[in-house]
Amino acid sequence: MGLKWNLCLLFFATICCIDAQAQIPATKPHKIRLEGPAQGTQFHITYFASDSLVRRSEVDSILTAIDLSMSIYRKDSRISKFNTDTVMSVVMDSHMAKVINASFKYHKLSKGQFDITIAPLVNLWGFGANKSPVAPDSATVRKAKELVGMHYLKVSGNRLIKKKQGIKIDVNGIAQGYTVDVLADYLERKGIANYMVEVGGEIRALGTPPGGHGFSIGIVQPDGESGEELMTAVAQLNEGALTTAGSFEKFIQYKGKKLGHHIDPVSGFPYMTDILSVSVYAKTAMEADALDNYFMGMEPEQVKTKAKKLKGVAVFVIFKNKNQSIETIYSDGFGKLFKN
Repeated sequence: MGLKWNLCLLFFATICCIDAQAQIPATKPHKIRLEGPAQGTQFHITYFASDSLVRRSEVDSILTAIDLSMSIYRKDSRISKFNTDTVMSVVMDSHMAKVINASFKYHKLSKGQFDITIAPLVNLWGFGANKSPVAPDSATVRKAKELVGMHYLKVSGNRLIKKKQGIKIDVNGIAQGYTVDVLADYLERKGIANYMVEVGGEIRALGTPPGGHGFSIGIVQPDGESGEELMTAVAQLNEGALTTAGSFEKFIQYKGKKLGHHIDPVSGFPYMTDILSVSVYAKTAMEADALDNYFMGMEPEQVKTKAKKLKGVAVFVIFKNKNQSIETIYSDGFGKLFKN
């Protein structure tokens, strides 16, 4: 989802970093980096090549196209148009179509827990474009739930149709991962075989930096006393994606409890969970992004059990135990990613 904060990027390479704009001839692959603003956060691209193969303007063009398709913060995006009360359908571009179709897939896989029509509830709790969380009463939540449900959406050709006026969608729980995949695929079409792409903490990587075993990705947890983030694990990523969903930075106080920004589309309330964060490894960043949000509504052991049933998926869970101490568990597949 939009919360992308808790993956620290650590690169343990033995070569010197050469700036992307430096005009220094080289015959051996060297590190090239691009970075800048993207989707309310930052993007970072690191790749190894003998020459600069990617221009910043090309990356910006890709990011702009995705924003014009699916950003809820741009009034001129296709999704913003769809979310207008008087509009009952929009023509989807290729970006929007891929994300909407994937959203139906993960809605089915999650038995309704992944639901992009949750926008009215996200806005009600103050986690949408309005960044001031408030605590609504139960009656207001019930009213908002009347506009939540994937059955209110229909795809006909390249057109997305709402079956009920007032339906609004929010694809922030999957679109950032999709953006990472688009950028990664773009690098591969350029012939780049050693890279790491990160947008707001969502990561996809391929290959191995010279002298290394993979791109080193740090996973952090909050310190129980100070609230500061502490490194708890380092994963080596040389193929696939790693994303994280968490609750300890973006939350609301409700009846004396901290409730994270992940909302249950069935109850209409934020999930009551002991999980602080779930990191998901998968083949694509879009898959990992969708699953990390789904897993936030489970108990820690349930996450581990569910991940085992999904091909190519592994998880690392940080949670509070009954004594309110912080613990971690992870699936066997995730253990294989740890740095030796």
